[in-house]
Amino acid sequence: MQSIFIELSKYIFAFLLAFYALGAYRGAVLKNEHRRKAIYAYQNILMFVIHFLGFLILYMLSDDMKFIILYFVQFIYFMIVILVYDVLYPKASRLLVNNMCMLMAVGFIMLARLNYDSCVKQFMIAIGGTVITFFIPWLLKKVKSFRNFGWVYCGIGLALLIFVLLGTEVYGANLVLSIGGISVQPGEFVKILYVMFVASMYNKSTTFRQAVIVTIFAALHVVILVLSTDLGAALIFFVVYMMMLYVATRKTWYLIAGTGAGCAAGLVAYKLFSHVRARVLIWRDPWSTIDTSGYQICQSLFAIGMGSWFGYGLGKGMPYEIPVATKDFMFSALTEEFGIVFTMALLLICLNNLILMMNIASRCKTLFYRLVAVGLGVTYGFQVFLTVGGSMKLIPMTGVTLPFVSYGGSSIVSSLIMFALINGMYNMRQDEGELDHERRTNKKASRKVKEAGKKRTSKEDYQ
Repeated sequence: MQSIFIELSKYIFAFLLAFYALGAYRGAVLKNEHRRKAIYAYQNILMFVIHFLGFLILYMLSDDMKFIILYFVQFIYFMIVILVYDVLYPKASRLLVNNMCMLMAVGFIMLARLNYDSCVKQFMIAIGGTVITFFIPWLLKKVKSFRNFGWVYCGIGLALLIFVLLGTEVYGANLVLSIGGISVQPGEFVKILYVMFVASMYNKSTTFRQAVIVTIFAALHVVILVLSTDLGAALIFFVVYMMMLYVATRKTWYLIAGTGAGCAAGLVAYKLFSHVRARVLIWRDPWSTIDTSGYQICQSLFAIGMGSWFGYGLGKGMPYEIPVATKDFMFSALTEEFGIVFTMALLLICLNNLILMMNIASRCKTLFYRLVAVGLGVTYGFQVFLTVGGSMKLIPMTGVTLPFVSYGGSSIVSSLIMFALINGMYNMRQDEGELDHERRTNKKASRKVKEAGKKRTSKEDYQ
């Protein structure tokens, strides 16, 4: 009976998440507020059903009450997150909040399946990060001087990256900074500081001289990351800067020149650094080194291939055979047990987040906030592309996590901060829209009063 239920559940998981993704796109285009709220409520129901079903199966397979306890605690957490945004920030993007919770729910299920202790740790960090980020939209609205601290963001970011360069090596790269027994990945937070730095500098000026200065310091970030062998972050920083530069200046030749310079730098890095050559060689032919350096990507491809359309079923696959499955190869682990239909729906939700971020950026009136929204959106979208593309051998593996889904305390906190910043700007955009509407209404009313006064005056003159 249990095996029949698990067999059926993999189809239920796939269709539930597919319907959720459909609701995300439907909710993004609807203008009727009442119908949008109905879709958001429908999404929450689907999310809670997926979350419940996942932990129910894990309990059935293990017969351990710890999964039930963890489920109820997480259920309360999701309810609080949704209610807090509804009460404190009713003008925030409810769709972004729903998508964030949905991605975390999927991540918690898979982490609990792979490593229960890691799931508990991730959940506790998520609680702390969420409490902190509850204040970010309010701060963004109240404090207008964030746009004036460009060099402060740059200085802090470079200092953190240098400390990491001299710090602990993990999986062949300098990524972690240990403070009092607590390991932090500063690169996850420097991404946000970097975006704020570039936005602040171009908010002041977009002249050629300013572009040269900002490009030098942006390149310095990338060089330090390459020296730390954090190739994924270096690539993200480069792409984010190019997009922000183009949006700030609207000069296509900057984009072309920057892309050319980036390609040339990549070729130089390939010639100079052995770890860059190793990543490219593994990507080109992992099968020749399947017992050594190509083992990770080969296991990832096996997992994706064996998962097929609907997967083996939760708890029935072998995702633990993939090295670092909870971090770099979470997409492969999910595909093996939940199937391609499920993970494609997951990617559509990620794409929906990117579209929402770009939409918010296009409507921000202040250049600083527009650039921050673009920078964070590109950071999020490109990170998803790198981790999924690397898992599928579409591009060389770069070692970045899938936001909200993969294991990593620094990753989930930085993702929470990014989404809180985006929601803060969405909140501000809504307020600006209402203010503009009020001004237009007042102008129309004033015009009508003047016209009525003129008519009355002309009538009196005639009499």
